[in-house]
Parts: sequence; C-alpha cells; structure tokens
Amino acid sequence: MATGNEPHRDACKRQHRVIGNYLAIQAWVRGLDCIALVRTDLEAFFGLQRFKSARIEWLQEDLKPWFEYQVPYYKTNSPSSIQSLFLARLDIRPHLPRGSMTTQQRITGMGSGTPPTGLYSSSTMKVPVPSEEEMISQLAVLASGLTVPAKPKPKPKKKAFKKRAVRRKVK
Repeated sequence: MATGNEPHRDACKRQHRVIGNYLAIQAWVRGLDCIALVRTDLEAFFGLQRFKSARIEWLQEDLKPWFEYQVPYYKTNSPSSIQSLFLARLDIRPHLPRGSMTTQQRITGMGSGTPPTGLYSSSTMKVPVPSEEEMISQLAVLASGLTVPAKPKPKPKKKAFKKRAVRRKVK
C-alpha cells in the first residue's frame, strides 16, 4: 500500500547515494577503512539541524553498499539525537572503546592494529562540506576520467589581525 511518502523517500535515497559515493572516495584518498561523521557534518550534508529517526534509518540502509559496517552514537536513546556515525568497509565494532566520549577521543582510543579510521570532519579539517551539486560535479568529472581523486585541501587559515603599537611623538 502506498504511503504518500514515496517521492520523499526516493529523493532521500538518491541524495544518500550521492553522499555514499562521495564519502567512499574521500575515505579512499585518505587511506581510511572507516570514516566518521560528526553531527555538524551530517547537518551540513543534509542542510538539517533536526533529524527524524526514519531519516537516520534510511541513511544507514542506503549507505550499506559503500559502508557495510556502521556504528551510530547518540546523545540520548532517541535516534534523532545522533552525534556521530562511523562508516566502515570492515567490522570496527570490536575496536571501538565503550563509554561516553567525543568522536575524536573514540578514534584515538581505538589503539594500534585497528582499521585506519578518521574524521571526515568539516570542523577539524576546515574542509567545507560540498553541496549536493558540487558532489555530483566532482563525481561526474572523476567518472569521466577528466581528473583523478585528490585529498581535500584545508581552507586557508585566516590571518590574525595584529595590533601595531602606535608610537607617539614626544615633544
């Protein structure tokens, strides 16, 4: 039975697939088997600040072809309170430390001998999350063979404004 939500679900699935392709390439060029998204990344990818539990479930389902293993972390027991999402080609669950901590602390706590894992993070790398249009353009140019994948380039740091000492003439 049709729910009336099918056009929205189809649009989300297409968007999730674009993001899956983009993140798979990002993980590959960075040499990662697992890429972690923090909430600010998710907000930027989707242009949302609030997530419905269904959207998170759809995202995980739609990313399975690229990232078979997924471990979400929530602020509360509600799926809409997602704080980070670990996306991996390999099972990373045995390597993830338990307890409450930041995503970076969790990655650091994974220890040696674990699959290479890193943050996608627009906030720490200062790499902006591209728009859907930009992702599709990048993927099309790659697929056509017109360019090769490259590591993301961090945004240039803003130069700090330095106050200059004002010298006063003494009379």
